[in-house]
Amino acid sequence: MLIDKHSFSVFRTAARGMEAQRIALATTSENIANATTSRTAEGTPYALKRAVHEAPAGQGQGFSRLLDRLRSEAQTSDPRHLPGAALNQQFPEMELGPQTEVQEDLRLRLEYDPSHPHANADGYVEYPDVNVVEEMARMISANRVYEANLATVQAAKEMIKRTMEI
Repeated sequence: MLIDKHSFSVFRTAARGMEAQRIALATTSENIANATTSRTAEGTPYALKRAVHEAPAGQGQGFSRLLDRLRSEAQTSDPRHLPGAALNQQFPEMELGPQTEVQEDLRLRLEYDPSHPHANADGYVEYPDVNVVEEMARMISANRVYEANLATVQAAKEMIKRTMEI
């Protein structure tokens, strides 16, 4: 069995996914911590943050084209033979996993509190529109996806280890 650099792409992909979820966890933690921050150092209310994950441009199309080509090759050759080793060589070097960008959401909620030092002339204080329950749900989701990526790494390590024993 040939183990080459392409065999380890699962680790790069899982690491990228874990990094994306680490960023998501950090932004939700920051949102919860600043749920009642009416003024930052810039003098404005805290801006809610969201981790937005996007697949690199063209990522899905490359795999789809490769799969279509392999299907057509498999139909024209002996059905018992699949180009398994050639599969690794046909994947171009590409970014693996999502690109994560942190975006700010400037939505605010007004709360009536005329005694607050940051209250406007009408007695309302501007707070970030942070829903703590929603943020906790995002945190749980990000944690589970992180754990799934970690399980993928563990499974890949075990497969490579067993391959080396053969």
